[in-house]
Amino acid sequence: MSDALHDLLRRRALSHPNSTFLCFKDSLLSFATCDHLVSALAQCLAQCGVRPHSFVAVWSTNRPEFVISYFAVLRAGGIVVPLNPKLAPAELRYILADANISLVLHPPDLTFPIPAPQISALSTPYCSISATLVPPELRGAPPSFPSSLNSIAVCIYTSGTTGRPKGALLSHAALAANAHMCAAGLKSRPNAECFVTVLPLFHAFAASACMLHATLIAARLLLLDQFHPQELFRLMAAHQATVFMGVPAMYAVLASIENPPHIPSWRLSVSGGAPLPLAVYENFLRRYHMPIHEGDGPTECGPATSINPVDGPVKPGTIGLPLPGVHMRIVDDNLTELPTGHIGEIIVQSPSNFSAYLNQPEETSHTLINGWVRTGDLGFRDEDGYFSIVDRKKDMLIVAGLNVYPRELEDYIRQHHAVADVAVIGIHDPTRGELPAACIVLRPGTSLTLAELRSFLRSRVAPYKIPRRIFFLDALPRNATGKVLKTTLRATFANNPSSQNS
Repeated sequence: MSDALHDLLRRRALSHPNSTFLCFKDSLLSFATCDHLVSALAQCLAQCGVRPHSFVAVWSTNRPEFVISYFAVLRAGGIVVPLNPKLAPAELRYILADANISLVLHPPDLTFPIPAPQISALSTPYCSISATLVPPELRGAPPSFPSSLNSIAVCIYTSGTTGRPKGALLSHAALAANAHMCAAGLKSRPNAECFVTVLPLFHAFAASACMLHATLIAARLLLLDQFHPQELFRLMAAHQATVFMGVPAMYAVLASIENPPHIPSWRLSVSGGAPLPLAVYENFLRRYHMPIHEGDGPTECGPATSINPVDGPVKPGTIGLPLPGVHMRIVDDNLTELPTGHIGEIIVQSPSNFSAYLNQPEETSHTLINGWVRTGDLGFRDEDGYFSIVDRKKDMLIVAGLNVYPRELEDYIRQHHAVADVAVIGIHDPTRGELPAACIVLRPGTSLTLAELRSFLRSRVAPYKIPRRIFFLDALPRNATGKVLKTTLRATFANNPSSQNS
């Protein structure tokens, strides 16, 4: 059976032509209709000069236009570059040049922010797509990668939390493998599921776990381009949604809703993209009488690698067990495997691992070693084989020679009644190297002083872990999947004592 993703959609159009694939507002598109639209757009792309290995960007929110564009680029032989529609022009110019992008596909009413000629690529009652022609001066040099990477399907630019984003190259076979792993891990039922897709499709999580997964098993995709709980509930009930996949921030909102409606078809909730706070898990369970199955996986792994099992014990605070076909280890800095319970870096060997970073061989060789991806996550494996993430390796603080894991400290700070959200960063100290600082969003109508926070934490954590500074914010900076942008916080506060308040 072919691993080519465009063949996957065509096979589904042949096996389930009249089954609904996309649900968006009042539109229902069958697999056969989508396949026809994909072929029509692919033909237009070929006429516009898209050839094998041409990088073509897709600039869209969660609408049918995104799905049709994604599969059409693949059918035309191109490589999809999904773009976050909130990127600034400078960020876009970097990606356009790095990948030598020739075309950007987008809905006509979602204007591409860099002035360039546009043509109508597809116009139907179901969806309309424009193509912005990228001027040669913005396209940079043609990327070069070995012929062994000829099967690349998608180039997903990482969120850039540590600097310039990197284009992770994922093959047709890798993404198909990840869709199969998601189906096995979630015990998905062919032609019987409806996946709520409010997570952005330009991110690897939704693209693999929702879109490609749904195509594989002939499921429906309920597309939402904004997260509004009441509208979400209405559409879930109307379309008999079965699986909700979200990030912790979404679950925190849902868990706060008094008397949420009962949706009989809703059978499963999955969280990823960022650590799930225990309080959010417990509040959601109390409201909906349903556990959240937390999982994990970086873009470089396709991305799904692990999940708390659907048919087994859920361990809150863990990322669960490796998905079928995935191997995970805890290693030291020399990549030597560590025993159960010891903290080290999580590395992953998976059929859905990425092939390389575009134009960055040194970064590739640092991250991809003998078939294993270094995730940069610090964690441990327990006696039952469940993995837990302690923190990002780059976020760990060293205070007077002792390791401090911000995530652990954040979990304790969230227990304070005044704290709505928190992120812990390190600030420079000439004597101890680093000191913990808490960036806090307060609940409405509350207040908190540094002395009060330190008193609250004194019985909970060791003295050297207790924050020495508090910075109050209206909201924490986050990327599209809910991860806190600690580089932004560090740039704002770490070396700016005048900004510190306590």
